[in-house]
This record gives sequence, C-alpha cells and structure tokens, in this order.
Amino acid sequence: MRRLTFPLLALLVFSGAAFSQGRVPNGWNDPFPPHKIMDNMYYVGTKELASFLIVTPQGNILMNSNYESSVPIIKKSVEDLGFKFSDIKILIAGHAHPDHVEGDAAVKELTGAQVVVGHLDLEDTKKFQPGGKVHPVDRVIDDGDTVSLGGTTLTAHVMPGHTKGCLAWTTQLKENGKTYNVFVECSLNGQFLQYLNNKDYPNIEADMRETYKKALTFPVDVWVSSHASFYGLQAKYEKLKARKDGDPNPFIDPEGYKAHVAEYEKTFEAAVAKQKAQAEAKGK
Repeated sequence: MRRLTFPLLALLVFSGAAFSQGRVPNGWNDPFPPHKIMDNMYYVGTKELASFLIVTPQGNILMNSNYESSVPIIKKSVEDLGFKFSDIKILIAGHAHPDHVEGDAAVKELTGAQVVVGHLDLEDTKKFQPGGKVHPVDRVIDDGDTVSLGGTTLTAHVMPGHTKGCLAWTTQLKENGKTYNVFVECSLNGQFLQYLNNKDYPNIEADMRETYKKALTFPVDVWVSSHASFYGLQAKYEKLKARKDGDPNPFIDPEGYKAHVAEYEKTFEAAVAKQKAQAEAKGK
C-alpha cells in the first residue's frame, strides 16, 4: 500500500480551507509541468489540482477549472503545450467543491466554452460565485450521458459520496496500436466527511460504500483523478520524463488503481469507525 503523500495529508489539514471560496491551501496552486498522458489527453493542472485537456480537430475539452486563481496557470499550461486556450469548446465542471469549479466562470469568459455540470451536483455548484459572478451552466447531465467532440466521447458515471453527484468519466485512448480503457476518477476520498447526523446528506455513508463497490466494476487501464496526489502524479511524471522507446507508459496502471480503491475504502471505514466511537464516548 502506498504511503499517504503530503498533499494527500493536506486534504485533511486544509479540508475547511479547500471548501472555502478563494482560500487555496499552501502549494496546491503551484505550477506543474504540462504533459501528454496518452493520445490526445494532456495534463494542464497545478501541482495538486488536476485539469485535463482533450484535443480534437473540432476544438478542445477542458476537465476541471479548479480555483478561479488556478485559471491563469491552466491557461499558461495549455499554451505551453502549443494549444490555444480559446480553442476550448467544452468545459466539464468538476465536483461541487470550490477547488474544482470556482474557476468555471473565468474559463467561460475567456473561451465561451459550453459548461457541463452534473445534475445531482447542480445546485451546490451554482453556489460558487467568485466576485459575484453567476456560475455558468449550459448543459446538465446525468449518469450514462455522454460528451462528444471531434471524435472523442466521454461517458459520465455518478459516483456519489464525496459529493452527492460526484462524476467520474470513461473514454478510450490509443497508443502504439493498442486501445486503452481510461478512467477519470471524481474522488474516493472519504476521510474528512461527516457521516453521523449529516442533515444535508443523510445517505452519505451508504453512498460512499456503494461507490467503492462500483469503482471496481470498470475496466481500467489508465486512470487519473481530481487531485494529482490521488494517482501519484509526481512519481509517474518522473517516469514519463525518463521514458525511452519501448518503455511502458507510466499512466497504464490497472493494479495501482485497484490498490488505490482498497486504500481509500480502508481510510473511509476508519473515519466512520472513529466518528461512531467518538459519538459513543460522548453519550456515556
């Protein structure tokens, strides 16, 4: 099992800050080298907050705008790769936390992109209005809906728990004549959520358990997630830089995905047990 990295531990320490508009935990917005993951999919996010660019002949798709202050960093990463930020035609909003959707309005202003938001996260997403900007929503989607552009199709999968409508995405990419199943995870992180007496989300514990089961039903060759630390980006990027002809793509990691699901399920169960034990102790 992988040890929890500092950025992942920071999710616990800074969870309150991460869910407050405009407050960015230290280091999360640091630039990170943009790079090709596979085929027409690129990383354009920050050191901790993942954003992905999918390039097509009919324009590009951006996944996750992150904080509003992340947008200039994402824009520079897109341009450093040789693409135009204005060529982004679709923005797929991340789950309804400010570190993934606060920048949606800024991206919309700069590109005019269609903003796609999950139905179950819609109302919570619309609450994030930095500077009083109305949160843009152009298309609302549900489980099983697809987003297509220029020959690339992404399929949405509701994976509730981290948020009520956390959306994962699947697609296929090609490399060296082979086709790979790609999974863009929403979040399996359940370490800091409130499970007891959660009036806003009474089914959160049951939803998290079902999501861990569902996570293992997908065929996964390549996987990424909403936070760079979740999928070990730093280590995989180092392998990518050192990659030679014939070396495997470090983002092909099916066993790492299974280990990741098991690790996060274990930390979720520990968090639930701790909350229940604390509640029992108070009741005595």
